[in-house]
Amino acid sequence: MKKSKQTLGTAKKKIIKVEDKEPETSEKAPVKVDSLDDEEQGFGGWLRSSDGLETMKLFVIANSIVMLTTIVYPHAQAIFEIVSDMIYGTDVLYDD
Repeated sequence: MKKSKQTLGTAKKKIIKVEDKEPETSEKAPVKVDSLDDEEQGFGGWLRSSDGLETMKLFVIANSIVMLTTIVYPHAQAIFEIVSDMIYGTDVLYDD
């Protein structure tokens, strides 16, 4: 027969007591806090504020208007020329 790995409590278990250690505080070197890492500082902090959020919304709307105007302008110019030619006729500078 095979021996079982489990014992019936006859073996003594080793108990290791872990002591709660207080965190070491070293007063030798104070911790430097970088002002850019702080949550309320820098561009990230400003962007999280209500003023930054409103400014970003305004920027997105203005940028969308500029992009649409840039893309649509050549097509709109061609349409206006076609409509004006239909209404006023073609401009003829020479006579036959």
